[in-house]
Amino acid sequence: MNFVDVSCYFTMHSKAKKRIQNTPLIYKITIPLFLFFLLFAIWFVIFRNHTIERFKQLQLIQDDNTIFYDIDQQPFHVIRGTEDRRYVKIDQINKNLQMAVVAIEDSRYFQHIGIDIMRMGNALIRIITFNKNLHGASTITQQLVKMTLLSPERTFNRKITEIFMALALETEYSKIQIIELYLNKVYMGHRNFGVENVSLNYFHKPARHLTLAESAFVAGLIKKPEGYSPFVNLKKARKRQVLVLKRMRQLGWISSIQYQQAVNESLYIRRNKESNLQSAPFFVNHILLELKKRYEHEIVYGGGLRIYTTLDRGLQDSMEKEISIRMQQEQSYAEVAGVSIEPATGFVKALVGGVDFYKSEFNRATQAKRPPGSSFKPIVYAAALSKGMSPIDVFIDEPTRYPNSFDSDVSVVTVNENDETSADIPIELNQFYEPSNFNNEHIGTITVSHALKVSNNVVSVKILNETGISNLANVASRFGIDVPTNRGLCLALGCLETTLLQLVDAYTTFPNKGIRVAPVFVLKVTDKKGKILESFTQSTETRVLSESLAYQLNHMLTKVVESGTGRAADIGTPSAGKTGTSDDFRDAWYIGYTPDLVTGFWIGNDDNTTMDGEVGGGTPARLWKSLMSKRKKADIQKNFPMNIEYDEFLICDHSGKLARPWCPAKSWYALKRDTGPSEYCDIHFESDYEANICGVSHKLATPYCPAAQVKKLKFNQGELPDEYCDVHKPDIESLIKEFESIPTSTINELEASENNIQP
Repeated sequence: MNFVDVSCYFTMHSKAKKRIQNTPLIYKITIPLFLFFLLFAIWFVIFRNHTIERFKQLQLIQDDNTIFYDIDQQPFHVIRGTEDRRYVKIDQINKNLQMAVVAIEDSRYFQHIGIDIMRMGNALIRIITFNKNLHGASTITQQLVKMTLLSPERTFNRKITEIFMALALETEYSKIQIIELYLNKVYMGHRNFGVENVSLNYFHKPARHLTLAESAFVAGLIKKPEGYSPFVNLKKARKRQVLVLKRMRQLGWISSIQYQQAVNESLYIRRNKESNLQSAPFFVNHILLELKKRYEHEIVYGGGLRIYTTLDRGLQDSMEKEISIRMQQEQSYAEVAGVSIEPATGFVKALVGGVDFYKSEFNRATQAKRPPGSSFKPIVYAAALSKGMSPIDVFIDEPTRYPNSFDSDVSVVTVNENDETSADIPIELNQFYEPSNFNNEHIGTITVSHALKVSNNVVSVKILNETGISNLANVASRFGIDVPTNRGLCLALGCLETTLLQLVDAYTTFPNKGIRVAPVFVLKVTDKKGKILESFTQSTETRVLSESLAYQLNHMLTKVVESGTGRAADIGTPSAGKTGTSDDFRDAWYIGYTPDLVTGFWIGNDDNTTMDGEVGGGTPARLWKSLMSKRKKADIQKNFPMNIEYDEFLICDHSGKLARPWCPAKSWYALKRDTGPSEYCDIHFESDYEANICGVSHKLATPYCPAAQVKKLKFNQGELPDEYCDVHKPDIESLIKEFESIPTSTINELEASENNIQP
């Protein structure tokens, strides 16, 4: 650089320095400030976006209770997460409660931007002056930040971070949104989070129904949830409530009259027992197992799901109560299960899977596969009718053998009761299968309908043998039951395995005009904010039977209750059903139904041990009657639907023809007009034999029977007694004197006539 260049450099530098020195002071201040605020704004935008994103992510995974609602949308069971809460929208929270919380926690909430400068300044002055009456300066927004985004440590840096985070939230969410999040997050003591949960647990009502006094009480808990707990110090909690009401009055948010009424209002506080929201555990557990197939474990347990179910709380409670009462009596069974389904919709209204869920979660209504015995017979008969058989067709109840045709590893089940099956016998020891009835007696010719009514085993097997096992398997699959065809003819007596839920669901076909609807437990699943995750759609209806066949089977099964094996279930109004008991009294069933509800009960032992003579027509039928008798009359559909194609015919249960007055067993049969019989019974005839019968011995009367005991009766051919009374005898001495007084000639004439000898 030469001299000229150096001279120019210093000249230019000197001028620039003079320009800087001559710059006004305001520019020297504003430019750095502008740069500072620009950098701060850029930092805050980045900080704000990061805060909002983190807050949203935390809301997505926020721990919350999974709540089950019944058919009336009332909560009945809660799966509690780490934090016991129930999220509700702001419009589901009483306005009084919203005002009470704002009044006591942050009265300037709607005026500030997330931080309250006035309260912060006041708090700072109190600290500087060592004032012991320190009050918190945190706004509701800051409290929400502390509960969700920050650790509980108390440091200066954390406080500064809290302030900026509160400002960030206020730029993203409205005041209404923030107060909604806060009221659902805030801790209220005793593991209760959120105002909805504490309202339900303390006052047994949702937050939208709280009174002003109750709202003030709840708001007062926030500062010291355990310290102001009514279960720890009710007097202290009451003082806190009055303080909240005074603050609301000072702010002009309530009138003097409202204040005084709230102060004088009596509060009824009772901590909710755990069991109050733990109803229907088997019902709930069945749903949980299904939900876990579609959702992660964390979502199902503590993810805030809201599950709206088909449960009828009243029916469920009644079923549980009836089972509990029955188990208090002496019995030889350890477990009971029950299921109720609405046939028109498939809605499962009640389900009990065992005596005590907390001792055994195994669900005997949905998971236990047991042999149904004769309760499977309606499906056998439905398969037979669908192939053209008629209720008036006649079979002979007599000893009958069938060659075994089963696989070598299958057991034959023989019959030991009119409604039941007996012990398994390995088939390799039996070349023939010979079913028998309960009393080992046979009654000759009987109709198909009568065989179902009295649960005749021999005829049931004959019906299956005639109509075919493959036909039964096809029809049963439409009922929702798989039939193992290699079991053979004992299938007519229920030698297969099924669950109670499957069997009850199958029976819904009969009152539902031949249509089966798959069981429905869940109507809707939402997240905690009400977003629908899945909703019920009517499943495809399965036409199992024609409407006319369903009507006919309904009619047949009503006879089971009226005068058959199900008499113990008779409730005095139209109902139908079927009893069943498996081999050696290991399982006893009764599946019964009214026009609007199908209910089934099962009793037995988990280890498959034998019960002491328990049959389907005993305890299960009585349980059904007890439960159905307690239903509200308004909830009961009285009559089964009619079918104008059918007429009723009085039929002899033995001949299958029109009954005569003297037929010993006759019933009304529902038959299509063109299929009804035109002939009268040709088995039973009018009584044309008369004889005097002694009322004491029930034998032919003799002259020595007292006149008052002698009756003249009519008898059919072959039914006249062939013995004389041996109870009433003559006086021997009188008889000898009477004989001696008879002339000899008369005696000779009698002897000659007896021997056909002419005197």
